[in-house]
Amino acid sequence: MLGPRKNDEYSERELAEIEELNRLTDDHRSFFQNPWWQRVAIGFSMLIVLSLLFPVIALSCNGESEPAPDPTSGIPVPDFELAAAQGGLVSLSDTLAANEVVVVVFYRGNF
Repeated sequence: MLGPRKNDEYSERELAEIEELNRLTDDHRSFFQNPWWQRVAIGFSMLIVLSLLFPVIALSCNGESEPAPDPTSGIPVPDFELAAAQGGLVSLSDTLAANEVVVVVFYRGNF
C-alpha cells in the first residue's frame, strides 16, 4: 500500500493540479451557504410562521366581542305567500303555526 508522498516526490504538473483542486474546493460553496440565499430562506420561514400565528394573535387581541345573536330570535318578516313546488300557495304564518323555525332560501336562476 502506498502512503502519502512528500511534496518533493510530486512532479510540477501534479503539484499544480493539486493546488488547483484545493482552490476549487475552497471557493466552492453550497447553494444555501450564500449569505443572500440564507437571508431569503430565513425571510420566507418567518413569513410562514407569522402567517400561521396571525389568526391566533388576531383572535386573542380581539378583546370583548359582542355576543352572537340568538338564532331563535330571528328577523321580523311580514307575512307572505309563495307558490309551493307541489302546487298551491304556502304562507309564512301557516308554516310557523306548524313548525317552530322557518328558513327561507332564495336560489338564483330557474330550476
